[in-house]
Amino acid sequence: MDFDLRTSEGAYNFILDFMSWSSEKFEYVWNFECGKDFEKFWKNNYDRILSVNISDLRVLAYHIIGALDDCKEIRTNGLVNLQKAISGKTLLNKLLDQKGIKIDINSANIIVNEETYNINYDFYFNKDHFITDRERVLSIISNRLYHDYCINGFMYCDDVFNYGSEIHKRPEILMRLAELFPEAKELEDYWKKNSKSYRIDFYAKLNQIHPITFALDELKDPPYADWDKLDDEMKTKKWILSHAINRVINGVKSDMTILFIKNNVTIPPDQILGITEL
Repeated sequence: MDFDLRTSEGAYNFILDFMSWSSEKFEYVWNFECGKDFEKFWKNNYDRILSVNISDLRVLAYHIIGALDDCKEIRTNGLVNLQKAISGKTLLNKLLDQKGIKIDINSANIIVNEETYNINYDFYFNKDHFITDRERVLSIISNRLYHDYCINGFMYCDDVFNYGSEIHKRPEILMRLAELFPEAKELEDYWKKNSKSYRIDFYAKLNQIHPITFALDELKDPPYADWDKLDDEMKTKKWILSHAINRVINGVKSDMTILFIKNNVTIPPDQILGITEL
């Protein structure tokens, strides 16, 4: 079963597949029996929803990048997290090295032309304020490398070019490095000038997905009735059904929704569904 919010049509097909209904059945239940009220829909169909097996669920999304190599690394190695992209045998790591920039993940240091800069996450996390602008930017880089380094993708975003940080032109980490180091600014400008933008469609399995995606973490308090009374599987079902219905109803007016992969998970090449130049 594919959970697909990329288009309204994909979301609609998911609902029909999940509920094992015809389109006529769904339209009648949603519009007349439930009066377009999701909580009523959930309550009236709870037993059916409870019985659905989602162990084989595939969540479809797409990753946006600016690539210099026509995505050859991704076609070979799949999608990797930021730590692996920074420290592995990658084009990004190679070009950083050529600019005299070394990011040592293990020692939590950035070394630029023999100058060392601390990016220890605990050091910045425990500070009440930052004395300098450099510390502020280093804290952002530290957070990105040690806390928010997972693969992510859009379950839907109807205008990726206006996402806000030009992810379709170059790796986002270069934007932050360029705030501090002229060498990184040179690399960022080169990457933006010479890259091509790509959309990489892929799927992830439930055991690869970070719980924050479905609001399963304790920091989230989603607007659903009796949320705290549901186990994680039923929370996941409620989240995906509500988002699929919302996507169908609102179409391109929907806000974007992001898929977060667990920090140490790689999306292998066989889970990539397609690569399209934008």
